[in-house]
Amino acid sequence: MRLVAGQNLYRADLSTPPYTISNYPPLYVMVVALGVKLFGPAGAFTFGRVVSALSAWVAALCLYFIVKKATRDRLAGLVAAAMLLAFPFVTYWSPLLRIDMLALALSLGGLALLIEQPLSTRRFVAAALLLTAAIYTRQSYALAAPLAAFCWLLGHNWKRAFGLAALVGGLSLALFLILNLATNGGFFYNIVTANVNEFGLERLKWNAENFQRAALLPLLLGGFSLFLLWRWNPLWLLAAPYLLGATASAATIGKIGSNVNYLLELCAALSIAAGAVIAWSRSQTEIFTLRAAFLITVALGLGQMTHFMLAEKTWDLRERNARLADLRRLQALVAETPGPILADEYMGLLTLQGRPLVIQPFEVTQLSRDGQWDQTPLLESLRQNEFAAIIIFEPWSGERWTPEMRAAIDQSYRLADNIAENKVYLPRARPTASLEICPGAAWRLPGDGSRGVKWNNGGLDFFGQGPEGKIPVYAVADGLLTRQADWFDTVAILHDDPLQPGAKIWSVYSSLGAANGLDSYIAPDFPPGTGNLPVKAGQLLGYQGAWSGKPLWRSWVHLHFAVFSADGAAFPSAQVNPLDPLPYLNLALQPQAENSHQQDLKCGQPRPSPQLFFRKKPCNLTCACFPYY
Repeated sequence: MRLVAGQNLYRADLSTPPYTISNYPPLYVMVVALGVKLFGPAGAFTFGRVVSALSAWVAALCLYFIVKKATRDRLAGLVAAAMLLAFPFVTYWSPLLRIDMLALALSLGGLALLIEQPLSTRRFVAAALLLTAAIYTRQSYALAAPLAAFCWLLGHNWKRAFGLAALVGGLSLALFLILNLATNGGFFYNIVTANVNEFGLERLKWNAENFQRAALLPLLLGGFSLFLLWRWNPLWLLAAPYLLGATASAATIGKIGSNVNYLLELCAALSIAAGAVIAWSRSQTEIFTLRAAFLITVALGLGQMTHFMLAEKTWDLRERNARLADLRRLQALVAETPGPILADEYMGLLTLQGRPLVIQPFEVTQLSRDGQWDQTPLLESLRQNEFAAIIIFEPWSGERWTPEMRAAIDQSYRLADNIAENKVYLPRARPTASLEICPGAAWRLPGDGSRGVKWNNGGLDFFGQGPEGKIPVYAVADGLLTRQADWFDTVAILHDDPLQPGAKIWSVYSSLGAANGLDSYIAPDFPPGTGNLPVKAGQLLGYQGAWSGKPLWRSWVHLHFAVFSADGAAFPSAQVNPLDPLPYLNLALQPQAENSHQQDLKCGQPRPSPQLFFRKKPCNLTCACFPYY
């Protein structure tokens, strides 16, 4: 859609929206843009899927041609084609609106043009163009197929081999320089920098084991072709480097955010190997059992992959179909919600309706973690409720949203619904900042909670509107103030309990410190060591801060307010029973045990008496009670 609108796909500066990354070269995007022009945004989805599905069949046809031409065995070619389409990763991926099947078809088309010798100039140039087109569909296709083409030609005509390398390399480099210059470096930033993500050996191991469970027999056939048939196999000069290059590309599946599309070239390489093995076994005319054994092995391999597809991928499809009604409800919610919407797993719901993407959460989260992107502008937009809704697919949220983004969402948005494992957040209704006391409350409010209130360790976090050190914190009632010598960001006030005549009670105010852990926002009237100093209700105590308890680890600007029973005039070193603050402030919030998210600040009806919250372990003053985070 952005391409159709004439917008730059490869922006070098993501300081302003849209915060999106184009991870791949533009060829497939240009094809889908044609679908947008012809059929509109919704029709383009179907158009792109059809292109991918047809590309899978074209890739299979190319494999048939490659193996048949090299071995002169039609059955071997059919085995290679059938093997590719039987791989569960190919079956699962081929109908998706993704770049990979087109890239695979283009690369195999280039190899198919080179397989027949002698090679005409026309086929040579066409093959180079197809290999270059594959690279500019998905950049990882610059390895396996060009390497296989070079080695194949090297065995037949070394001048053609180096000529192909020069032509493909020259075209690719020229296109890169043109695109990078036209986008002021954005092309490199998007397809290279933004693709250098965290690599995990455990992720690689899991995918390798999964591939083995799906295709053990094709793997064994590939190894046999690679190491035992090099003298006879007429395809060895192409199949061996293609298999090695495809394996190297597949190993990058260890990157965070990778999927089975990283395995498609490996599937094609193993399909060629299986065809080569069948051709060799059929050439051993005097050994019938050998031919039968390899044919049975291929049949078992096809059965193994079909079983894997039915057992695992079909289950996944059933799960998706079971969520179809919920997804339609989610689609209706998107259609009915005016204004910009953020989404991750189901960003397609936005583009189906012709709505622009504001953010690709996974991509920018990885850039932020690598220090390649400043998320501050987005965080400020979240705090200002600039988005009409935010839809987060919870199972993968850790990879797609930074902790700071999630904190800003919790602070400024409320959880409104949970649809098909998607949490739907809507902006919080902000009460007026001038609210000082709820009707019928025994105490006034300790400060601004216009951004919401959240339960935290038996107390409440009040999130005010404004920067740290600027949002006032007030005494909730008359009393005697204490600030012990080691209290950097905390004061406590001893009151007469308004709900239990004759009893005493403490109100405690924490998080009145700067994020650097050095500057205190407590009013200068209350220096460290202050004890039993009379204060009045509404007297300024200090300002909300961002101290998290750890240096250089900023929290959101807030006040932590808690209530404790008192036993004597001195503040105790440990508190076991924090009291429910709601009856004193007359707030209407969901109970602590039922809600750990931020809630809107709402006044309620007075309660008869405070309730005690049982705490299993005593709260140590220096590490658990003050401050609460």
